[in-house]
Amino acid sequence: MEYPASVILDFIANYFWPYTRISAMLMVMSVTGARFVSSRIRLFLGLAITFAVMPAIPAIPGNIELFSLQGLIITFQQILIGVAMGMITQFMIQTFVLLGQILGMQSSLGFASMVDPANGQSTPLLGQLFMFLATMFFLASDGHLEMIHLVVLSFKTIPIGSGSLTAVDFRELALWLSTIFKVALSMSLAGIVALLTVNLSFGVMTRAAPQLNIFSLGFSFALLVGLLLCWYIIGGLYNQYDLFWSHGEQQLCRLIHSSC
Repeated sequence: MEYPASVILDFIANYFWPYTRISAMLMVMSVTGARFVSSRIRLFLGLAITFAVMPAIPAIPGNIELFSLQGLIITFQQILIGVAMGMITQFMIQTFVLLGQILGMQSSLGFASMVDPANGQSTPLLGQLFMFLATMFFLASDGHLEMIHLVVLSFKTIPIGSGSLTAVDFRELALWLSTIFKVALSMSLAGIVALLTVNLSFGVMTRAAPQLNIFSLGFSFALLVGLLLCWYIIGGLYNQYDLFWSHGEQQLCRLIHSSC
């Protein structure tokens, strides 16, 4: 039995373009997009998800050639959609990294740093702690499964070949980046005020009794207060994550033009 080249190319296109969107999301999404995850793992994971969700994906128009200018444009559109969806989860995790950096700078705990396995850069230890906690919250609350559900839903709301992201969607994605600083600042505001009060108190003591060695005492006391604040913040960190993740899901639904 012989198959024409057009039939073979149409068959490949039916799997190639969904795989492009799904793999682009996995490439950027939190956990699967980290540097410690091998590209081979992302490759086979994207293929497995694509073959599993193909029955739920609408049929792709057969009048679009894979190796053509229109096919190239559609490929770039799928990459942009997948990257945009994955970036929202990346922004969410980096919010907690920023929270740890703010507390570390205020409490002098920022001197302790280690290499971030997600991006290969050196970050404060508190930032790593909050990043690991946020990542565990993401996996424990089935955030990765929700992302797969949303990317499958996006094939219905943004069909391949007849839909793409608009300038308004990219503008909302850029505005979502500013949410990182607002949320991180709001979560660390209690620690900032407490540590500022401690530093002001030691400043008054230094002014009142200059002969005392306040710097060595204040440094150790600020470290102790910083550790107590981290203990206090970690106690309610999941509630903050749950609230922030709900906003992230709403942003994802707006991005894929769905009411969810």
